[in-house]
Amino acid sequence: MRQGEPGEGEGYSGRAGRRRVIVGSVVSCVAIAVAVTHVLAPDLKIDSVTVALLVVAVVPWLRDLLDSIELPGGFRLEYAKEVERRIEDAQRIADAALVGSGDDGPEPDGTTALADVRRLAAEYLEVRTSMFSGSARTQRMSGIFARLVRATQRLADPDLDGWLTSPDGGLRLAAYARLYAVPDADALAALTDAVVKEPLAFSQYWGIHALDKVVDAVGVEDVPPGVVRRLEDCRPRGNDRVALLRRLIAKLHGLP
Repeated sequence: MRQGEPGEGEGYSGRAGRRRVIVGSVVSCVAIAVAVTHVLAPDLKIDSVTVALLVVAVVPWLRDLLDSIELPGGFRLEYAKEVERRIEDAQRIADAALVGSGDDGPEPDGTTALADVRRLAAEYLEVRTSMFSGSARTQRMSGIFARLVRATQRLADPDLDGWLTSPDGGLRLAAYARLYAVPDADALAALTDAVVKEPLAFSQYWGIHALDKVVDAVGVEDVPPGVVRRLEDCRPRGNDRVALLRRLIAKLHGLP
C-alpha cells in the first residue's frame, strides 16, 4: 500500500515532496521553453504525431502533479481512483479489528486495556521516529492502529477529551481509533478541533476517518455550521487526506 502517511500520506513531505517540486520545476521549464520557441520561431510547424509523442513522454512524470490539481480529462480521474483504492484498503484493515460480540467487550475495570492502549500509543511514536517515511513504516503504523481499534473498545469510559487535546500523538491516535470503532456524537466538536490541528499526517488521516463515523452518529442535518466551516477551511497536505476530507464535506452538503 503506497500512501505516505498512510501509505505516504506524509508523502507531500520528504522525498515525495521534493519529487513534486522537481517535477513541477521541470514541467514549468519545458512550458517556458515551448513558449520561447513559439515566440522566436512562430512559423515552426509541429505535427500531431510529435504532439502525441510529447504527451506520452510527459504524462508519467506529471502523475504527482495530476494527483493534486484539478484538470479536465481522464488523467485526474485515473489517479483519483488509485487514491480511493488506497483509502479502501486501509479502511478494510481497521474494520477487521472492530469487535463484534463475545469476550472482546469492555473490561470490568479497564486496567489491562488502558495499559495496552498506552503501550500501543508509545509504539506508534517509536515507529514514527525510528523508521524512514515510506510503505514499510506505514504498514507498521496501520497494524498499530488496527490494534488500537481493538484495544480501545475494551475500555468502558476512555478519557477522550484528554486524549484529543494531549500533546502525545500516540494518545491522539488512540482517540481516533476509539471514535472510529465507537462513534460518539458528543465528541464531534472536540474531534473536529483535534483533526484540524493534527500535525501528524497518519494521525490526521485516521482522524478524518473517525470524523466521518461521528458525523453519521450525529446525523448530517444536525452537524453545526461551525463544524462544516472549520472542515472547509482545513487544508491537509497529501492526496489521501485531501480525498477523504472532500468526501466528508460532500456528505455534509448532501452531495453524492
